[in-house]
Amino acid sequence: MLYSTPVAGAGRVDDAVFPILTDDDARPPYVGSARQYAAALALVDLSSCERDMLRAHLRAPEQRITGTELAAAAGHFGSRIGHKKYGRVGRKIALAAGLPQCQADVSDYLAAIFTLADGTQMESEDWHWGLHPSLAQALRACGYA
Repeated sequence: MLYSTPVAGAGRVDDAVFPILTDDDARPPYVGSARQYAAALALVDLSSCERDMLRAHLRAPEQRITGTELAAAAGHFGSRIGHKKYGRVGRKIALAAGLPQCQADVSDYLAAIFTLADGTQMESEDWHWGLHPSLAQALRACGYA
C-alpha cells in the first residue's frame, strides 16, 4: 500500500508517496524481500562510492534522501549525476536479486532506483527517495549501518 506522507524539507512540507508495508501487504515485483536484498548485496560488486550512497540513504533522517544528497555522498554535485549513479546501484542489485525493473514512465536510471526506494519528483528535477524497509533491513544485516 502507498500512503501520502508529509516530508519536511527546506522550510516547507511537501506531500510525497512512500511505501508503508505491513506483513500482510504484497510488494511490487521490483521490490525485494530483506533476504533477497541481503543475498544480492553479498554477490554484487559495488564501488566504494556506491556503498557510500547506500550508507547515506540508510543513515538519512527517516531514510529519505534527495538525488542531490546522493550525489554528495558519492563525491559529486547535482541531482542528475546522483540519480544516474544510484540508478546503476539499483540495476546491479536488481540483477543480482533477480528482480524486474520497475515499469514507470521515467528514464531507465530513475526506474532502476525504484528497486531501492520509492520516490516522488520535487518541484525541481530532483527527486525525494524513501528507502524500502526491506532493503534497510538487509543493509543493516550486511553491516552498512
